[in-house]
Amino acid sequence: MKNFKKYLVTLFVIVFSIISVTELYGQRNISYQDLAMNQQQQRASFDYLTLPGDDNGAVQFVVIFHVPYSSLPFKKNRDRSSANKYFSSMNLMLEVFKAESNAEKREGNISIEGLEPAGRAFWEDTVYAKDYESSQSDDQFLNGYIKVSLEPGTYNYVLQMKRGDQTESRISRTQKINITSYGEQKTGDVFVSPTFPDKSESSRFILNTTGNTVDYAKDFQAIAYLPKYKSGESYTIDIVKLSALREDTTKQNKVFSKKLTEENIKTDVRPQLIHTERKPYLNLNASDGGYTYAIIDVPNSEFENSLYQLSIKNSAGDIVAQDTFRSQWNDMPTSLLNLNVAIEMLRFITNKETIKKIDNGTALEREKKFRSFWKEKDPTPDTEFNELMAEYYQRIDYTYKNFTTENTIGFNSDRGEVYIKYGPPKDINRKFPKEGATTEIWTYPNRQFIFKATTGFGDFDLVSSQSR
Repeated sequence: MKNFKKYLVTLFVIVFSIISVTELYGQRNISYQDLAMNQQQQRASFDYLTLPGDDNGAVQFVVIFHVPYSSLPFKKNRDRSSANKYFSSMNLMLEVFKAESNAEKREGNISIEGLEPAGRAFWEDTVYAKDYESSQSDDQFLNGYIKVSLEPGTYNYVLQMKRGDQTESRISRTQKINITSYGEQKTGDVFVSPTFPDKSESSRFILNTTGNTVDYAKDFQAIAYLPKYKSGESYTIDIVKLSALREDTTKQNKVFSKKLTEENIKTDVRPQLIHTERKPYLNLNASDGGYTYAIIDVPNSEFENSLYQLSIKNSAGDIVAQDTFRSQWNDMPTSLLNLNVAIEMLRFITNKETIKKIDNGTALEREKKFRSFWKEKDPTPDTEFNELMAEYYQRIDYTYKNFTTENTIGFNSDRGEVYIKYGPPKDINRKFPKEGATTEIWTYPNRQFIFKATTGFGDFDLVSSQSR
């Protein structure tokens, strides 16, 4: 099931790199412009989970999804009385078929022709946006789940998605899955909740619809299923940082370890999915003869932006629950998607010799020196998030978006360099003389810069810099 999960996560999405995690991060021959184009790609995500079914032995196979508005084709709303000017729709269909027990497993070439249907489920919804900017937002999204009930066995499945007025569905590759009776599982899954419930709702959790991708520098809760739980036995949670370059998830170092207490354990409960207030929730309802879950507060604010593995072991050292999660900086500045680009962009605030020293060595050595460079300048060294580094690279993004012309990339322009070094000016005054070029005056508390237009297409050169 783990390999199936990995496939499903990337079913309809091109997943791009996270700092120190993916292959893109370590590539040498890549430019800022390449990274910026990658960031503009759609960010829909699909993941799966299994839960106990309503009947003894049955299992709920659940696909959860997260589709930002920017991934949907919006159209103008013909209802002029509505405050929402745009709308879009999406529907999903999940079909599952019984696999032939004697069929050879051929990855990527699985057929459903002639197979007996085992389950089918539909989902559809329409969303509205008040303006064009909202329709292109990554912060507004459709989310939810679609599920079928299955008996233990081997199945082939296909997921179809239709967006807007598309006449044909986008169809996933047929995939084989193995469903094990929930009570017979040897290793339990781990679910993620991005928020901490109130004490009055300690058994109700918002389900993370982006799989096990969590917000960088924000704590979260993990809900882990513990098969064969034994009261009185000792259980320990360990979290290790992984390396995911070229699919190599090699353990690097342990970042968290804690023994579970009775306060972490909920016994005799049955999980139930509900969707309310446009959010999916996981309820752990009391039930005689139910299941056991561990509720763990994960101090993700103390962890680097990276990939991690969470494991729960019993006193014999056996793994009883395990999964990976990715700490992702969702609005990460573009330069930080690639170590080489991030180091190169230091040229605005340090000399060539320093950059050369940082850029020398293996990828891990270079990353360590890069982090050390910024750690020395961190205004909040007791936290993982470095506000100064974020501000610096966000300024570079701003110059790229606002000052790039046909002739010059924004951060290479005079206005771009001043903005990166000094930040946004207190005042900008643009003058249009009857004779001569347009001028732009940037005023800071202690300094003033004057730029003069060199073309009629947004190019400006710095002509004066003076203290005030």
